[in-house]
Order: sequence, then C-alpha cells, then structure tokens
Amino acid sequence: MEEEKKFRGKKHPVNADGARVITGHYDEMKDWKMDPKGYFLIRINPHTKRLEAGHCVKGNEVLSVIVGDKPQDVYFAVVQEGITEDPVHLAYLGKELEKAFIARKLGIEYVQDSELEL
Repeated sequence: MEEEKKFRGKKHPVNADGARVITGHYDEMKDWKMDPKGYFLIRINPHTKRLEAGHCVKGNEVLSVIVGDKPQDVYFAVVQEGITEDPVHLAYLGKELEKAFIARKLGIEYVQDSELEL
C-alpha cells in the first residue's frame, strides 16, 4: 500500500507520510452562503464554443461576461478584475468551469450545478 501515500506531481512523486488527513464535508443547505458581490451563470457559447461566465446580481442581471478558452482564462480574469474574492465562490467557479471544459471536449451537454452525463 506504499502507493496510497504518494501523490504524483508533474515532475516527481511526493511522499505524504506523516501528513495530517482532513476529511471534507459540504452540506448544500447549511454551508452555502450567497456571495454579496453576485453569482455566476456559466455556459459554453453555442457559436464560439468558448467558456463564458456571466457575473450577475439579483434577477439574473448580467454585469459582465468573462470569456476564455480554458477554465483558468476565466477564473484568472475574475480574480484580476476583483469580481469576487470569496475563496469558496472561486473554488465553485473553478469546478464548474472545468466541468464545462470537459463537456466541450467530449461534445456533451453542460448544465451548471448538474453532474456530467458520461
């Protein structure tokens, strides 16, 4: 079971012997909090096939649309522009953008907040 203690990085395996193990848990009802700066509606643009994150406020009013070919293009712009600083919201944005990116590569439908149908 020696392999269970190793993480494979791009260049070298890393041994995690002695590392503290933290088990995460997220309760959608209890732990979710609205970002006061708004929310994102994410899609794959049907014409350009690029990733888009519409930054919205109440009532789905879109304040800006952040566009990129890769997830990091979009979330990096969100950070640069100061659109949100909430680390949980940024993690969510990265997760959903990666799902959209995978869906685009596989040619399958992307629906925000839903599992990919593989």
